[in-house]
Amino acid sequence: MWHRVSFTVIAEKHIEYLEKRIRIHRIDELAFPHITPHSKPIVFIHPFFFTMVRASKFIARKLHLYGALVGIDVADSDHISGLAVSITNYARAMIVPSRYAREVYIKSGVSCPVYVVPHGVDPEWYVKEPSIQYFRDLMEYKKKKGLKYLLYFLWHSDYRKGADLVYEFYKRLKKERNDVVLVFKTSTEDGEWVTRFRKLGVIHVYGWLTEDQKRELYDLADIYTLFSRGGGFELNGLEALSRETIVLAPDKGSWIDYIPKWSLVPSRQCPYVLKDNAFHDGRGYEVIVEKAVDLAHHILDNLEDYKARLREYIDKKIKRIYNWSWIAEQLLNIYFTIRDTLRR
Repeated sequence: MWHRVSFTVIAEKHIEYLEKRIRIHRIDELAFPHITPHSKPIVFIHPFFFTMVRASKFIARKLHLYGALVGIDVADSDHISGLAVSITNYARAMIVPSRYAREVYIKSGVSCPVYVVPHGVDPEWYVKEPSIQYFRDLMEYKKKKGLKYLLYFLWHSDYRKGADLVYEFYKRLKKERNDVVLVFKTSTEDGEWVTRFRKLGVIHVYGWLTEDQKRELYDLADIYTLFSRGGGFELNGLEALSRETIVLAPDKGSWIDYIPKWSLVPSRQCPYVLKDNAFHDGRGYEVIVEKAVDLAHHILDNLEDYKARLREYIDKKIKRIYNWSWIAEQLLNIYFTIRDTLRR
């Protein structure tokens, strides 16, 4: 079950791959409180906090009718609120996408088991395409000018996604070298950050992209700037890695499970990630821009060496785990563990 937000793509991938192994009943979150179960089902609720807040008084009355509730959610900051912790008391177990999130839940007071099941990508993300089809003009411009491309996706949540940090980073890097251009991807044609970034000289790409088009943008890029102050997983980082694009990111946060240590940037703590949020009330981490610029210089000056290191890292550390088939297996294992416990 899901609300139509950023969780949607993750929930849909879980269902797509689980349905190859087990029968799944999808229930809309708005309908869920009004359903009276008769078979003691094990219900996976995704996202957990938002759905439970809306429906808790209805669910509490029917809790004895469920075999178990399993929550799937994230830790956007380094602490979850008392409200969030109290909601987990309804759950037999919680599932989060990173070890960072698991530590946050436990330190915040969650007492039920907390399992780590990361996000992933489809198999084709690990297969490099032989040529660029959709963005040939960007490829030709890059070759003609001898450029190196940086890439940054900003769909929403500009503060959490570190738009100001990317802006300052690119501004400084561009002053120090003339061979870099930022490819700036947004959902709309205009906006405050579009205006500001355009003044620095960027290639602005906006609107909906197919999966093939999105992969091509990653393929064109040399570095992806994941400067988020917090977040549940930051799938763009994994997508970039799967396309052999180096990812610069803070050295603390949910992404450190999958990003190589050599491309993590020293960071400092910031007072919040989501201001006045009911669930994620902790602090975050932001890259130290000067350190990011220094690391970018070193990588760009030794790009082929770093690309080779990244390819080896992907083969050894990423492909086996960060794919939806493996992830579905982990979800099934959790389901069977809970089912067997209930049968005892």
